[in-house]
Amino acid sequence: MAYLFKIITLSCCSIFLILIVAFIQVNFKKSKASTGKLPGVDNIFIKRVYPAAASIHSFLKNKLHLSLNSNKVEDIKKIYTGLDSNSAEKLYSCNLFSIIIVIVICTILLVMVIIVAPVKESILESGYFIERDIPEGNNKETKLGVSIDGEEREVTVGIPARKYNDNELEIKFKEAMEYTRKNYLGENKSSEKVSKSLNLVSYIPDNAVNISWEYDTGNIVNTDGTLERSQVTEPVVVQITAIFSYYDTERTMPLEFTVLPVKKSNKEIIWNKWNEMFSKLSDLSDSKKFLQLPAEADGKKVSYKVPEKNYILPVILSGTIIIALIPVITGGRLNENIKQREQELRIDYPGFVEKFVLLISAGLNCKGAWYRMAEEYKRKLQDGGKKRYLYEEMLLTERQMENGMNEAKAYELFGRRTGLLKYMKFSTLLVQNLKKGPADLLRILEYEADDVLKERRENAKILGEQAGTKLLMPMVIMMAEVFAIIIYAAFQNM
Repeated sequence: MAYLFKIITLSCCSIFLILIVAFIQVNFKKSKASTGKLPGVDNIFIKRVYPAAASIHSFLKNKLHLSLNSNKVEDIKKIYTGLDSNSAEKLYSCNLFSIIIVIVICTILLVMVIIVAPVKESILESGYFIERDIPEGNNKETKLGVSIDGEEREVTVGIPARKYNDNELEIKFKEAMEYTRKNYLGENKSSEKVSKSLNLVSYIPDNAVNISWEYDTGNIVNTDGTLERSQVTEPVVVQITAIFSYYDTERTMPLEFTVLPVKKSNKEIIWNKWNEMFSKLSDLSDSKKFLQLPAEADGKKVSYKVPEKNYILPVILSGTIIIALIPVITGGRLNENIKQREQELRIDYPGFVEKFVLLISAGLNCKGAWYRMAEEYKRKLQDGGKKRYLYEEMLLTERQMENGMNEAKAYELFGRRTGLLKYMKFSTLLVQNLKKGPADLLRILEYEADDVLKERRENAKILGEQAGTKLLMPMVIMMAEVFAIIIYAAFQNM
């Protein structure tokens, strides 16, 4: 059954992978546009699957009429200055679908690798033997699938290491024996009728004698004193041995009691028989290289198999969860970019106003000052400078005016695109200057420059507080380390 499941899963994965790769390849060949110059498309795998993602976007938009939220489209346009609404929506959707396609391919490949990976060699020899560890080794456990009369169960089998002959347990102390004899029955009233857990004491009050327990009960008494009465079919006398030790001196005290049975089903009786046979064979072969497993239980044939761990479903589930989280993560990153953009615009505003006032004072008109600042920014970019959202918006406004847009309209759109009140106010001043004349423009701009000087100080103060907050956790960790060193040194000197 497991083999058939692997074959079916491998076939389905192969078909899906071939279809996805073919879909990617067909769309890649059809695409004539270079995706390498698109903003936000940098990864080589994303570039390869980008045309396929564009095809999916086109199908969803044109056939199913599904579109992004208008607010999200506006946020994308703020991040990628100069894009129209359709281009911004396509860029976001294609990046999202490209990542999803790559993750789907990786998930399918991982499932196929798990299926075709070589299975670990079985520990079963000839169907009924398990190799023991050497005497100097450790006891081991393994899970086996046991089938008896058509019923299968997963059973944990203990595989004890081969052992040497044990030395007989030696001397015990009278006080410890008396205390143990009075308390080992726990809540049971008599050793003739034991049905509740035993109190296998591990500590003798006011005594340095150590106590441990040895069991010869056919797995009826567990090490914690609980009883496995499900395998008892009739009242049975069992014996446990208390071992008292003090350095090299030991004494033993055997304790007998009668465990009462509980009613069991035929299936439970069969499994109890299997446990008995396993214990018997384990004891008989304790010095042999292999541990023999029971071939039958209560006349029923027993077969064994080593359960295979199935990683296929967890991998598929993990891939599905990751794909479901991608839109959330992408939206979170977009919101974070919007916040960074707004913070950058606030930081750049004081310098922008001061430079504009300086150019106006030098005799340039508004348009000339705007072009001068834009050209200066272009030279910085050519010299390897970093892009700034404010000056990218200025470049867009410059291109709009060069393409014939009214100067006042271009300034007004500049203020709207920034989305901040201070820039809207500044663009309004420029528009009023064009309508009423430049008489009071320089004076108004100088007032604005005085205001932004105060704002620059406030921005510096806010950034300093943010930096101090980020340093708080490292300072706490360092202080904790210092306290730990001091406390350790103090205890060392005690």
